[in-house]
Amino acid sequence: MGLTMRVIELECTDPLKLGAFWSAALEAPLGPGVDGVNISPQGEAGMRLYLVEERASGRPRSRTRLWLNPVVGSLEAEVARLTGLGATVVDKRWTNRSCGLAVVVLADPEGNEFCIESSDRELAEAERRLEDPLDDLDGLGPEPEAGSVGFIRIDTP
Repeated sequence: MGLTMRVIELECTDPLKLGAFWSAALEAPLGPGVDGVNISPQGEAGMRLYLVEERASGRPRSRTRLWLNPVVGSLEAEVARLTGLGATVVDKRWTNRSCGLAVVVLADPEGNEFCIESSDRELAEAERRLEDPLDDLDGLGPEPEAGSVGFIRIDTP
């Protein structure tokens, strides 16, 4: 049979305030829920993010992370946009340094962590160049910084 994922639920102290952040981040409208707010990036039939008020204060929050991927643009541009909305950078990691592919762990304004991977365009370009036997891959990945091991430098505001 299998399962279909419909909702990712996050507990938070202020669903409306955090909903405004996620609505802007996902560029999707904020809608009402029974005991929280809904954000449906692919419409009502698609997967949605549901934000509810904390049910048991003092209990540690789940370490669930959303994994997001920019369809257009770049990882760097998306990180800059999200930090401009109030997210903070937690960690930056390479997924493939030679190709310039990375993932950045961010936290929303209430500290819920989420990950942004290299964009679809960046992945497609890396794959195209890796498959091209005539491409010497010059300029594909970033130059390693002195002393850096496995981290990407992304300038954020």
